[in-house]
Amino acid sequence: MKRGDVRLFEGGKVALVAAFGIWAERTGKYIHIHMTGDGENFVHTTVTNNPKSRKRYHKTLFRDLRRLLIAHDRWAFGAEGAETEE
Repeated sequence: MKRGDVRLFEGGKVALVAAFGIWAERTGKYIHIHMTGDGENFVHTTVTNNPKSRKRYHKTLFRDLRRLLIAHDRWAFGAEGAETEE
């Protein structure tokens, strides 16, 4: 799949698989995980491990995306972010 590709499930299921880019970078003291899609329907968003961020903190989403990046050797921050595992 390439970024922006979408595949629909057949058989009446109301779901799809969408390809999007995901990467992490440090922004100040905290890590932001970025996600970007097709540039039209899913442009760009971030999630952070900063518990004081009212708009971008989502512990479960950060944890799951961090696990995904670690599983594919794309996490450059060692144990940082592991507090979301608790």
